[in-house]
Amino acid sequence: MKSNKFIIPLLILLLSLFGCNKDNILNGSSYDINTSTDTVLFDTLFTTIGSTTKRIKCYNNNNGTINISRIRLLSGENSQFRINVDGEAGVLFEDIAIKGRDSIFLFIEVTIDPNGTNLPLVVEDEIIFETNGNTKKIVLNAWGQDAYFHVNEIVQGTWSNDKPHVIYGVAAVGYPNTDSNLNLVIEAGTKIHGHANSVLYVYKSSIMVNGNINDPVIFQQDRTEDYLLYPADSTSGQWRGIYLSSPLNSELVHTQIKNAVIGVQIDTFTVNNTVNLNKVSVHNSLYSNILTQGSNINATNCLFGNSDNYSAIVSIGGNVNFEHCTFANYSQGYRNTPSFLFKDYYKSINEQIVFRPFNNAQFTNCIFDGNGITEFICDTVGKEITGLNTNVLFNSCSLKSEDTLSNYILNNCYFNILNQFKNAENWNFELTENSEAIDKGTNSIVTEDILNLPRTIPNDLGSHEYQ
Repeated sequence: MKSNKFIIPLLILLLSLFGCNKDNILNGSSYDINTSTDTVLFDTLFTTIGSTTKRIKCYNNNNGTINISRIRLLSGENSQFRINVDGEAGVLFEDIAIKGRDSIFLFIEVTIDPNGTNLPLVVEDEIIFETNGNTKKIVLNAWGQDAYFHVNEIVQGTWSNDKPHVIYGVAAVGYPNTDSNLNLVIEAGTKIHGHANSVLYVYKSSIMVNGNINDPVIFQQDRTEDYLLYPADSTSGQWRGIYLSSPLNSELVHTQIKNAVIGVQIDTFTVNNTVNLNKVSVHNSLYSNILTQGSNINATNCLFGNSDNYSAIVSIGGNVNFEHCTFANYSQGYRNTPSFLFKDYYKSINEQIVFRPFNNAQFTNCIFDGNGITEFICDTVGKEITGLNTNVLFNSCSLKSEDTLSNYILNNCYFNILNQFKNAENWNFELTENSEAIDKGTNSIVTEDILNLPRTIPNDLGSHEYQ
């Protein structure tokens, strides 16, 4: 009987302590809420004014109560979205308590007229949670205009030009880890917009981009309205770009690619398959306008212009042929990289040098230029390993470099001449009448320039023929 006398009060005390834990307010920064997702995508295509609602869960995994200081819609009353927190509608909510091991619901609604051309292609906002000094956000996305939306899907067939195409996530031509042999054809005049971090990925398949001088195919970001202080076209890295991995025979004609991380990346080809780039211009990439790695590529009348880092990186083997191409970086931002980088090796994770020679590499009637001192760098180890000059030919090219280039085949090249473009900072790389690149080219079977204007013998260097 004595023992029961002490056990019963002890049990009451323990139960009371346990019961109080759930109501105890947890104030430390280590205590935070969780949400069922960090992104809400409204992927319904509207044909008239549309409205839909989605639900997310906000929960507390701790034993004590957490007080959320504020839940707010970032754009406030100006948002296209509306939220409802645990039954109450608004754009700002304060002091929301969630008991231990409990949760609340948030409902999100959007109403958009897709025919309102003043809206961007993708409307965005954020729900911000402020808890114990922590900030958490949920990104909200909805379609703002009528377009074809490709959301993490396998694509093939034909992309028509009657509406814009928006890539959200990955649009993949090809199935992972298979010899897919799919084909995507893009009609002249088609506009493709990439959302943040999105990529057009071609894997063991082919792509045919059929632009023409009057109706080029344009790849760019999905943000069409200007930023507060900058034009939309002034910001690089707004989407990932075009990535061809072991593609089948492919071709891009009269194509413009801009504001990507890497404009076009071409990697590790299967034997006897080649990518042809004809009259392609790539501008304002965050890392490089073009990156090749063990690639088979023919590029004619192409312009690889301004970039935050490289206009072009041509590296680690393959068969590459560039004729009448301009590699010129007059980006207004600071950079310590050359416009053009050529490499025949890479470093492994153990910092070991792996030599990957080119089967063939040839550059004819090309310009390598920029607003730096040295814009042309060949970083190779072939001479050290084989004792032979690196298997690359620069034939009748304009090279801006202070380096001594002794391990390469240079035929009739011109160092540090004044190429004189019309307005390179604003992406106009047409030659002026005072350009020293005029009439410096070797004879070529290329009869037109990037603008379909006639070339006359002796040809001018680069992508543009002076008229």
